[in-house]
Amino acid sequence: MSATNRGAERNRDDFYPTPKWCVDRLVEEVALPGSRWLEPCIGDGAIVRALPNEAWSGCDIREVTNDTVPVFQADAATLSDDFLRRFDTIVTNPPFLLFFPIMRRLVEGAPRADVALLGRLNLLGSGVRDGRSAWLRSHMPDVYVLPNRPSFTTDGGTDATEYAWFHWAGYRHRNGAGSVKILAETPKGERNP
Repeated sequence: MSATNRGAERNRDDFYPTPKWCVDRLVEEVALPGSRWLEPCIGDGAIVRALPNEAWSGCDIREVTNDTVPVFQADAATLSDDFLRRFDTIVTNPPFLLFFPIMRRLVEGAPRADVALLGRLNLLGSGVRDGRSAWLRSHMPDVYVLPNRPSFTTDGGTDATEYAWFHWAGYRHRNGAGSVKILAETPKGERNP
């Protein structure tokens, strides 16, 4: 998938499964709390499979099934506060085209939960027209940069984009004062699909 969208066709519904090693780097660095976890863009369940010992629930904008996790069809950008407040931890890799509305809904709707979203590092830039930059100034996450580019394709190719985990630590979060950290490198053998 080209970051400039040249010569590449986007996957249907912006579906790009999360490589396990990306989740591994996050949980090596961040102690995600609680016993009730939500994956609101569950797709094929890649994040849930990477952390199988947690008590997961999941939803997706598409109709999906999962043998190990209760899943229902819902748009993550419109989940109710009452629903989101049931969870201690929310971890997801939202579709790029819906990243900002999903990010805003999850963080605002579950203010006491830890929320971790995998996304393009350039999310922190621009965003003037859609209000993203103003919103991020008042809801600045901790940013955990992946030093290796993930492959979201079966051929192991990567795009020209850097990725990071954006993490809001619920009630412990220091509003407007996020930090940036570079995560550990991942050996090439572990990154291959």
